[in-house]
Amino acid sequence: MRQPLPAIIPALLGAGVLHLVVMFTVQFAPPTPAPALPDTALDVLLLRNIVPTSAPPAPNATPAPQNQAGDSPLGNASVTMALTPNDVPPQLPEPVALPPPVAPPTQKPLQQQTVIHHPQPAPTPVEPVDALALPTAPTATAASIFASQGAEITQLTSDLDARATLESGRLRRQAVSASTRELRYANYLAAWARKVERIGNLNYPQVAREQQLYGNLILHVAVRADGSVEHIRVVRSSGLEVLDQAAIEIVKLAAPYAPFPPDIAKDTDVLDIIRTWQFTRRGVLGWERTR
Repeated sequence: MRQPLPAIIPALLGAGVLHLVVMFTVQFAPPTPAPALPDTALDVLLLRNIVPTSAPPAPNATPAPQNQAGDSPLGNASVTMALTPNDVPPQLPEPVALPPPVAPPTQKPLQQQTVIHHPQPAPTPVEPVDALALPTAPTATAASIFASQGAEITQLTSDLDARATLESGRLRRQAVSASTRELRYANYLAAWARKVERIGNLNYPQVAREQQLYGNLILHVAVRADGSVEHIRVVRSSGLEVLDQAAIEIVKLAAPYAPFPPDIAKDTDVLDIIRTWQFTRRGVLGWERTR
């Protein structure tokens, strides 16, 4: 037994037939373009009278022409124009007269000042120094240093002897040094030096040992007949203040010294002892070598 077709199938067939009929019977055509205006066309602006027609015209008003004809390729065109109080062009305000321009104040010409230029002196040319022409310092040796110190001590001893001669009426002085050969003075000087050296090494400056300071200096010590110190003077510094002051303090710590023996005391009141002190690298006190 055949089943009946669904109801949607006849509807679909009817719609397809209807579309075919419309496609073959209806024709579509593109729109026709508007005709182009000629280049000589005249644009006309129409103005309507906004004044009510019931208002009577002014007595002295001039009637405007109702029709004005204009020739154009398109034919005659009638234009109706009417002037109203609102159409009257406004009057421009009268120009305001500007004040005349004020001339700027004239400036007085500056007075010329005379400037005097003083010529500067030409620099003196500096002649180049020839390094080879400079004198070279002689190389100092230990022998030359000790020789110069010995000569300086000898000269100082001679000066003190001359001074003692001039002061013969007051104090009898005798200068002694490491080069003194007279036995009585040499023995006293040796004993004095041993005591100073022993006290000096016991009281050697700690700063000089810690910083390894060393150097030589010439010291003049004046000793009276009773062994007391008259004065202390640094004849030539070591270049280090700590060493110079250490030598002076050592002389003071070692005083008083032995009184003069009778062979010295009979003709000497003061011994001027001049010695070269040596603070060595090893941290000990020494003297200059005797020749």
